[in-house]
Amino acid sequence: MNKVFVSGGSGYIALHTIILLLRKNYFVVASVKDKYKIEVIKQCLQENNIDISKIEFYVLDLLYDKGWDDALKGCEYVLHMASPVIPGNVEMDLLVRPAVEGMTRCLNAAIKNKAKKFVLTSSYAAIYGNLKNRFSDDDWTDLNRKDLMPYEISKTKSEMGMWEIVKNSEYKIEACSINPVLVLGPSVSGVISMSNKQVLSRILRLPFIPNISVPIVGVKDVANAHLMAMENKNSNGKRFLISEKTVNLIHIAKILKSNNVNVSTIVVPDFIVRLFSFFVPSLRAITKRLNKKEHLEPKNAQSILGFYPKSVDLEIAKSVQQIKSKK
Repeated sequence: MNKVFVSGGSGYIALHTIILLLRKNYFVVASVKDKYKIEVIKQCLQENNIDISKIEFYVLDLLYDKGWDDALKGCEYVLHMASPVIPGNVEMDLLVRPAVEGMTRCLNAAIKNKAKKFVLTSSYAAIYGNLKNRFSDDDWTDLNRKDLMPYEISKTKSEMGMWEIVKNSEYKIEACSINPVLVLGPSVSGVISMSNKQVLSRILRLPFIPNISVPIVGVKDVANAHLMAMENKNSNGKRFLISEKTVNLIHIAKILKSNNVNVSTIVVPDFIVRLFSFFVPSLRAITKRLNKKEHLEPKNAQSILGFYPKSVDLEIAKSVQQIKSKK
C-alpha cells in the first residue's frame, strides 16, 4: 500500500485531498499543528463515510524540526499543503517565515527518507505579481516589486526555495507545484476558508458590485489536481497553474441571487468605487483590480495532466449556504 504524507491535514484543500487519497486506497500520514484537530479530521472523514483505519497523525510545527523526519518515514509521496493564509498587509514574518521554513523542513525530511515525489501547494500568487496581464505556468511574481503583499511574497519565496533545494539535492527527488487561483467551494470541516471569506462574504456585505474580474476554480478540482500531479510521472519539474475560468464579480453575485441569497447585483462605475474606498477600508484592495483583465493559460494542467475542471458555479452556491449557516 502506497503511503502519502499530507502536511496541514485539517486545511481547506488538504481535507478534500485526504478524502480522495483514502478513497483510492492510499495510506495517509497527516500532520496537524494542534492535537485537537486530529479528532476534527476523524469526525469529518467518518461523516463522509471514509474508513479512518488507513490514516495516522503527527503533531508538527512549521517552525520547529521536531518530528518531521519520523513522520515521513516510509512515505512514497509527500504533499506539502501547510502554509499560513492571512490577507492584507500584515507583519511579514507571520507568513514568510513559516511558509519558507515549513517547506524546507518538509522537503528535507522527504529527501532524507528518500520519498519518490514532493508536491508543493503553491499559488497563483507566485505567478501574477508582475507587469503582465497574460499568465502561464512559466511566469513568476517579481519579488523586487514594492507593492507585494506578505502572502504573495511568502508563496513565491516558498516555491522558489523548493526548486532550489531540489536542484541542489544529491538525492534526486521528483517535484512539482500546484498553483491554484482563487479556490471556492464548501469546506469539509465546516470552517469557512479564507478565500471564501474574502470573496463571497465580502459580496454579501457590499451595497453594490465593483467592475472587477477574478480567476476561480473549485476546491474539489484543486484537490484532484494534486493527485493527478502526484501520480503522473510527466509532472516532474513542472508548475501547474490551476484555473477553471475568469469571471466578473457580477457573475458570482448572480449565482448567489439565483440561489435565493439576498445580494446586490448593481454594478457601479469605477469612480464610485474609488470614492467610497476613502471611507470603506475593505474597498481599497478592490480598487487595485478595477479594469484589470487577466488572461490565463493553464497549459501544463491540460496537456500533461489532462486536467479540465468542472464548473465552479454550483460550488459557489454551496459555499454561500455554508457561510449563511454559520451566522
